[in-house]
Amino acid sequence: MNEEQYQALCKSCDRLLLAPDSGAERIAAPWLHVIRAHPIFLESYADIFGAQTGSNVSRRVRNIASALRSFFKSFTVDGPLWSCVGELPQKSDVLLVSHLVNESFPGQEGDFYYGKAAWELEGYGLSAAIALINYTEASSATLASKWRHAKIPRVIFERVLNFPAELRLYRRACSAADRLNSIADLQSSDLDRRVTARAAIEAASGGAVSALRLGDQIKALVARLQPRAIVVTYEGHSWERITFAAARAVSPGIRCIGYQHAVLFNLQHAVQRSLAHEFNPDVILTSGLVSQVSLQKNPDLKNVRIDTFGSNRSFARQPARSWRSITGEKRTCLVLPEGISSECNLLFSFSLECAQAMPNTEFIWRLHPNMDYRALVRINSAFRDLPPNVTLSASSLAEDFVRSHWALYRGSTAIVQAVMSGVCPVYLHQVGEIPLDTLYEIAELHARVIKPDDFKLLVKEARAPRVSAEAEQVQDYCEKMFTPMDTRMLAECISGKK
Repeated sequence: MNEEQYQALCKSCDRLLLAPDSGAERIAAPWLHVIRAHPIFLESYADIFGAQTGSNVSRRVRNIASALRSFFKSFTVDGPLWSCVGELPQKSDVLLVSHLVNESFPGQEGDFYYGKAAWELEGYGLSAAIALINYTEASSATLASKWRHAKIPRVIFERVLNFPAELRLYRRACSAADRLNSIADLQSSDLDRRVTARAAIEAASGGAVSALRLGDQIKALVARLQPRAIVVTYEGHSWERITFAAARAVSPGIRCIGYQHAVLFNLQHAVQRSLAHEFNPDVILTSGLVSQVSLQKNPDLKNVRIDTFGSNRSFARQPARSWRSITGEKRTCLVLPEGISSECNLLFSFSLECAQAMPNTEFIWRLHPNMDYRALVRINSAFRDLPPNVTLSASSLAEDFVRSHWALYRGSTAIVQAVMSGVCPVYLHQVGEIPLDTLYEIAELHARVIKPDDFKLLVKEARAPRVSAEAEQVQDYCEKMFTPMDTRMLAECISGKK
């Protein structure tokens, strides 16, 4: 998909979301919220610009299978909306909505996304509770039990409700699908007809039902805790919008805060687009000044307060490397893929070619925590027997940074921390694709490679005369991408100050 097609797709989806007959059931469809121009996000849209028939049939089958799985599980549960240990407090000033993506997280005091903010809010006279969406295979009750001695109350949402509740959710989703089906042939352009027809299928998907289910759970939890504010991690997903509307349905005066915790990428769309009021945040708190400035420039967000909260991924700045100081040393490149199999395969394959052509250069492959190296070997057998100058990291991220001179990356946000640790960023680009560069706004200040010979030349020349000055400028930029967390700012937003 090229950039022109991407922009047309965004506009077509937005027309459906903003239409007068749009409601929560349509907003719940994840497919209609185009997140950003990354291949992994665009996979499900590719056939909109090609043949569709086979894909649409397979998606309908997928939806039926998803519904049957949920119905089958629903007969084994007695209907709780969430699991928790002990009694919830009578009231909480703020509800933080977070995520459980790893079974090692339960029992930890800090939250993966919000850090120690829930505890620090007490210093501002505010009480907090944390609600978690469970993405692991473990039961919510089992995970919740590991927080039995926690000071901050935790709620873990159930993945399936009882049968009557699940049936109601699917009926709502199917009603949205029927409505979209009825208007598909009335659309004025071929693209809009294709998008509407696909949206009708996606409105009845498991993802859409999950968003509606979470909406019901949020309603009940907000009614129980009566918070002054709700804070949700915010990237533009459908469930985030449903959460805001659900909270307002129970408590019209609640402050809805979206925490834009990640990096804003090139052509990132859904997080920057305004919908009907009930689905929008009142406040967007960003991970750093770079995102704050970018969002404040968007006229679509002129009625939204935008401030910097910061991130627990902020890194202390280390001196940028001078290539003149590494003469005679063995030079090392850290490879930083995202937690996506295709991206791991691309970056590891490229660096393997480089390693075979450059035996005096070391390459460290660092896997994202979500990835399993054995699964990658099954995808690409070339990874089974690695040359001696390629190693699979068993060290901490900070230790890998100390050992490395370059970091080869594409869309990984870990490159920000690498730069702050003094490592030189090198972006791997593929001809014909929309750039995925995490540091796209300063692309002229760092190296970009397309083929192994480009990297070989980079190592040979090392760009000593100007690399130090460039590295300082890149660090100046990255220092503003993830700033230290400012709980005072969060407290002000919860209290409605400023």
